[in-house]
Amino acid sequence: MIILGSASDYKVAQKAINVLEEMNIKYDLRVASAHRTPERVKEIVKNESEEVEVIIAIAGLAAHLPGVIASHTTKPVIAVPVEVKLGGIDALLSSTEMQLGTPVATMGIDRADNAAWLACQIIACNNETLKNTLKEKRRQYDAKIQKSEEELIEKIAGKNYQRTQYTPQETTPINKSLKLTPETRILILSGNYSNMETVRKITETLETLKIKSEYKVVSATRSPEKLEKYVKEIDDQIDLYIAVSSLSTILTGAIVSHTTKPVIGVPCTTRLSGIDSLLSMIEMPPGVPTATIGLDAGENAALFAARIFAIHDQKTKIELTKYMKTLHRNIYYE
Repeated sequence: MIILGSASDYKVAQKAINVLEEMNIKYDLRVASAHRTPERVKEIVKNESEEVEVIIAIAGLAAHLPGVIASHTTKPVIAVPVEVKLGGIDALLSSTEMQLGTPVATMGIDRADNAAWLACQIIACNNETLKNTLKEKRRQYDAKIQKSEEELIEKIAGKNYQRTQYTPQETTPINKSLKLTPETRILILSGNYSNMETVRKITETLETLKIKSEYKVVSATRSPEKLEKYVKEIDDQIDLYIAVSSLSTILTGAIVSHTTKPVIGVPCTTRLSGIDSLLSMIEMPPGVPTATIGLDAGENAALFAARIFAIHDQKTKIELTKYMKTLHRNIYYE
């Protein structure tokens, strides 16, 4: 389901619709404002059909719509911040920086196409045909880039253009393999041990929700070949990834480039108040989305993963509902 805060954002919504039409995914389209028509939002979300697996919320300015939607459902909510003022940064921060318990996966500004791609990845967790289609789409990128390169050369190359000679280089094979226990559903990756507090929040929340995960440290810049090998080895064994990263979040982008599984990204606060981490994680190119959660928001990353599993897993839905009731009681009554 796609919900727009304003019908004036239809051009942004069209990007998502184009992807869903291409992938033959059924969708509903609604307009409801979190501020002007809160009861309408509540009615739509609370009474949506069980056929609805993912909700895409498109909003600008204060952009409270995704969070309001997330507060009324256990379905995964994907936010698309719209550029209206401040370059869309106001809407982006409103979408990502959600309170504990209401996780929202945020896309780049106006990147409704990536919201649709992420929705496809989520649905593909329980749809083998769609999963294979996504893999084929990813393989087609290489041919598309090759064609673009040829057209570029023809268009701008001058008399001094000369193709460099391809010289294959020998690489040292990586003998170490990544072994996961059979029950593992989520692989948590970080580039170093400096973000352990955020990782701890993720693992403890997943353990409470009875979701099996494992944690590994591998750098996308110091050992890119190892990261690629690890992802290829275990990609068919797990359901999704959670990537914890700071500074320039190359790790998250590298994981996304090697898989069609959902990748939940948690940017961490280091320099520049974490804005560098957040923006380099969230502003992904079309076709390779990162489900970006707020700064240091490990618990919400785990809860968003649980929302994905709860679509078709009744046990996870029960545990998630129980967790939310406990969370609300702790916050408001104790």
